[in-house]
Amino acid sequence: MDIIEIVKFSPYASNETLQALSYQLDRECNRITLKEINWPDAYPYCPEIHFRIAYNEQHIFLKFDVHENEFRATEIEDHRPVWEDSCVEFFVQLENCKGYYNIEINAIGTILCAYGTGRVGRRVMPTRLSNTILRDSTIKYNNENKDEAFYQWSLIVKFPHTAFFKHHFTPVPGNLIKGNIYKCGNKLPHPHFVSWNPVKTEKPDFHRPEYFGTLIFK
Repeated sequence: MDIIEIVKFSPYASNETLQALSYQLDRECNRITLKEINWPDAYPYCPEIHFRIAYNEQHIFLKFDVHENEFRATEIEDHRPVWEDSCVEFFVQLENCKGYYNIEINAIGTILCAYGTGRVGRRVMPTRLSNTILRDSTIKYNNENKDEAFYQWSLIVKFPHTAFFKHHFTPVPGNLIKGNIYKCGNKLPHPHFVSWNPVKTEKPDFHRPEYFGTLIFK
């Protein structure tokens, strides 16, 4: 199993624009490719998905780059079923915690975030906190070749540590967290459920912390 190293940025990164952070993530962070299809018989389609992550004393910085043949972005209000759209997800379990956070964001930046120990009974993040999570996306459609048209989109997220609303979270180098990164689109013409770390269940189910991988703060 691979381990993701979370690069540390300077405190000044928290004052940078999301566009500047995008460039910094590209320059300084390893590119993680999501390629676990998990349920290939029922859901064989796999978009091209790349992920980068960094942190500092105030924020976690996330970047997703997606190349896919189909696109959907209908949810415009936070804490709605964004997983039905073109959606990326970061599930994270902080050190020594039983529960985990699901951070799910569609291609236009609409977010769903909650905390709990399993799929049911999750507590949704208060809106006053989700409003502090800055998001920016760019979407391009290329139809130069009519038979191979595609959508290419990127999403940048500046996630404050204070948004981990059930914990006091101040990561330092050497800390470990568990998590997984996903790409889905339940209502796209070709639904798909791709992950970084494999999920070994009979049917699609991302709420399975027993299959989380390891991330380390550097």
